[in-house]
Amino acid sequence: MNVLITKMENMDNDLSLLKAENARLKATLQNPKNLLRKMGLVSISTPLAADVMIDPLRADMENDALLMKGDMSSSIPQTNEEFHSMSWEEIHDMAKTAKDTEMK
Repeated sequence: MNVLITKMENMDNDLSLLKAENARLKATLQNPKNLLRKMGLVSISTPLAADVMIDPLRADMENDALLMKGDMSSSIPQTNEEFHSMSWEEIHDMAKTAKDTEMK
């Protein structure tokens, strides 16, 4: 009989622990910011880095790409084959020209 009573007390204690854990989980889910913080996610209100320059070789500019603004539009390759036949020196020169155009 004592074994049965001990077993029932242990089950009651386990049930109390589960209820407490359930209450903590509900409290966590009540505030999504806490849950996201525990996940390690950054708040959306984090300011962007101010010292990062826009890359003119990517299309992330407000206006047309700087490469197309200058008079070098004739030297820009028009097909994939022309791009693949470019040397690294030509690619670096094109990037430097784009950077110089951006600084003006």
